[in-house]
Amino acid sequence: MTSLHPRAVNPFIAPPPSMEAAGALDPVVRAEAAGTGGDSLTLRVHTEQGREGTLRLAAAAAGSVRVTLRMAGVARSPRVSVADPGRGSGRVVLHDTHVELITPSAALRVDLDPFHMSFRLTPGPSGDVLRQNGDDRQPDDVLTVLPLGVTELTDGSLVHHDTWTAAPDERFYGFGEQFTGPDLRGRQVSCWIQDAMGTSGSRAYKASPWLLSSRGYAVLVDTTGHALFDLAHSNTAAWSMSVADEQLDYYLIAGDPRTCLGAHRALTGPALLPPDWAFGPWVSSGFAAEDAAGVTRRAAEVREHGLPCSVIHIDCHWQEHGSWSDLRWDERAFPDPKGLITGLRDQGFRTCLWMNPYIGTGSPRFAEAERSGYFLRTADGTPWISDAWSGFHPDVAMVDFTHPGAVSWYRELLREALAAGADAMKTDFGEGVPRDAVAHNGMSGERLHNLYPLLYNDLVSEVLREVTGGTGMVWGRSSWTGGQRHAVQWAGDPNSTWEDLASVLRGGLSLGLTGQPFWSHDIGGFHGTPTPELYVRWAQFGLLSPMARFHGMTSRLPWDFPQDAFDAVLSAARVRERLLPYLREQAAHSVRTGLPLMRSMFLDHPGRPDAHAADLQYLLGPDLLVAPLYAPGGRRHVWFPPGQWTHYATGASVSGPCWREVDLALQHAPLWIGEQAGPAARAALEPAAPPIP
Repeated sequence: MTSLHPRAVNPFIAPPPSMEAAGALDPVVRAEAAGTGGDSLTLRVHTEQGREGTLRLAAAAAGSVRVTLRMAGVARSPRVSVADPGRGSGRVVLHDTHVELITPSAALRVDLDPFHMSFRLTPGPSGDVLRQNGDDRQPDDVLTVLPLGVTELTDGSLVHHDTWTAAPDERFYGFGEQFTGPDLRGRQVSCWIQDAMGTSGSRAYKASPWLLSSRGYAVLVDTTGHALFDLAHSNTAAWSMSVADEQLDYYLIAGDPRTCLGAHRALTGPALLPPDWAFGPWVSSGFAAEDAAGVTRRAAEVREHGLPCSVIHIDCHWQEHGSWSDLRWDERAFPDPKGLITGLRDQGFRTCLWMNPYIGTGSPRFAEAERSGYFLRTADGTPWISDAWSGFHPDVAMVDFTHPGAVSWYRELLREALAAGADAMKTDFGEGVPRDAVAHNGMSGERLHNLYPLLYNDLVSEVLREVTGGTGMVWGRSSWTGGQRHAVQWAGDPNSTWEDLASVLRGGLSLGLTGQPFWSHDIGGFHGTPTPELYVRWAQFGLLSPMARFHGMTSRLPWDFPQDAFDAVLSAARVRERLLPYLREQAAHSVRTGLPLMRSMFLDHPGRPDAHAADLQYLLGPDLLVAPLYAPGGRRHVWFPPGQWTHYATGASVSGPCWREVDLALQHAPLWIGEQAGPAARAALEPAAPPIP
């Protein structure tokens, strides 16, 4: 089916590869045991069209089961694993007609002929069972699912696929920063990072082939290739995955959502804990050109107006326009960058600098890198050049982070830039590797595309740790599975509209359900200028998010808005300031457990349908309920979980579980404190508010 929608017919750079079949799908139809290894089992599998391959089942970390299908004769090419199976515990049981791999938390059964897999989600014979759905047909006998197997594509490669049952009331979460989420049932989700050009569509700056089900299980696909999920879209009784890789490698995890997120942490690594200073508000010049005098003036205004702020962000214009991002200070605009940053540090500010992994063709460093072969190339060996800025900036080439020489060269550029004393880098872009690019290590652009932001941010984080002696935290836009090791992600470039505030909120909840706990967004939106009311409500949302930054195409400084808006934003910033000990405490808990700091309501209440329906609010840690205003007028419906919840400013209490329409004055943030909250969370209370009983 084709689409007339402008976003479908006018894709931005590096769109996902299409999966065009050259022939019929080829399902696995039978198998036999070929070897066991205590907690693993290898099967020889046979397809309908006569292909052969191996299916390996192994116990992996956190009680998960790893499933790996590889067909015979498929060439091996450079690829990187983004999951570590760790050490699992399980036992193999062989029967005449089927085999089982049993772990402490689940059991995978494989019927050999005809082939079929089922995954028991809870111990005991009466527990729920997830079953493959490989033979569901229309009345005319046409398959409506993609059974475990392969299909040859028009380029000669194989795409692997598998399908499992979907319960009528099942919800599907995860998949990265999905702005149309968090529940994605009924959708087709393309796991292929893109410059989303906003936050109002299905493109994602941050994607991951990670499915979290409300039914009590999760699936993680270990790939950097394009993965397409059909979530009860083509068949309401099934969900499927199609993976463009030389093998299908995925993990089945049983447990409630919190258990599954803990397993995600075990398989992909813990999040990086940001330093204490990073939890205070960040204040940016926005996208406007600014020189050293402008930065100094902005810092002075922050202190003059009493706005809590821990980081001054300097955006693109510390480098010369036309050379972005070659990491050279613009000597005319910033003649003494070290003196500037030292002066900011003396006033109590940390500093963040903007960058991206592309270099403009007009930069003197472009020719140097081109001569040395440090850029991604086209098939004819020339640098791959693109218009990553939609005409705003000259064309750019992309640094090839698979090239050891390019990595060493770029490391020195970062060291030189950071020698001025900056504490963090905002790592913009990273989504632009085209599928036909060629990398130094032989990896195709299609295989490198989703991996690229991990390589890019890994290097920046490593150099930051080396130069600053800190944690190596970056403030990144693009990411893939495992990106939580870079700490902070932000939501890209929303419009300054109420609708985009809501989509940003949904994207943040979706990303948290994908194992990335430290997230932020541009207060007030990026494109356009918010109305005073929208600015205040977005600031209240932003200052009650895991991380907080004022940034946009036009000024987001509170004193550039009317006095009542300034007063309301300053009040919310002071609430955040009082909550810093609580945020840091809960951030450390997130790193230990894999739980997001900004929690979808169902994480703490998985068995309550209302908690799943309340997708425009969240718990900030366990004790604070935040329900951002996403429309003008100050009213919205809020779902209050069980217990008593007290508004931080008015002292008004609500006993849950219940839905309640609330009416909030502009100066009041949408924040309630739970009755079990400790002193750190109760610090949010306004000094004049009645005490919580």
